[in-house]
Amino acid sequence: MKITFQGEFYEDILTQMANVLAHTARQAKASMGAEAKPAAPSIPDDLVFANPPVDKPVAKSGRTRTPKQLENDERLRERALAKKAAGLKPFEKTPKAAPVEKPAPPPPATAESLGLEPDEVVKLRLKTIADLQDAYANGHQAEVFELLSRFGNGAKSFRELPADAFVPISEAIANGALT
Repeated sequence: MKITFQGEFYEDILTQMANVLAHTARQAKASMGAEAKPAAPSIPDDLVFANPPVDKPVAKSGRTRTPKQLENDERLRERALAKKAAGLKPFEKTPKAAPVEKPAPPPPATAESLGLEPDEVVKLRLKTIADLQDAYANGHQAEVFELLSRFGNGAKSFRELPADAFVPISEAIANGALT
């Protein structure tokens, strides 16, 4: 047997418990006096509950949903209905579209592709090294190392750079790689 008491205050619950115990004691005395089989206890008519028992859970007071939460709930419902219409299960992800491949970047320019003479390549190399050293001295170390590693096959210094790496590095500098 399970008896549940509900009340707004502790005293309400204690009063209800006392009423149930008093009724049970009266009923026990009555059944002892009669030789008949004891009847199942019933709730007396004089027993008054301050808050009658309910079968439904009590709503939480003070908790209302904000308009943003309601809007989000509606959006989730619409998404679930769209999945259901598409024949997907509720927790199944929607299939993604095939990824769009980006075109490959053009190969970096070389001295031959630009038609540079050997003496122009030397001048370009000296100018590029001067630009890189100036940028390094002015606090652009990360950008300098990025250019060296990207166009110089992972070079860590100017001496490690191959001769054909200075043309793309100078183009990158001209396009603003060190700013």
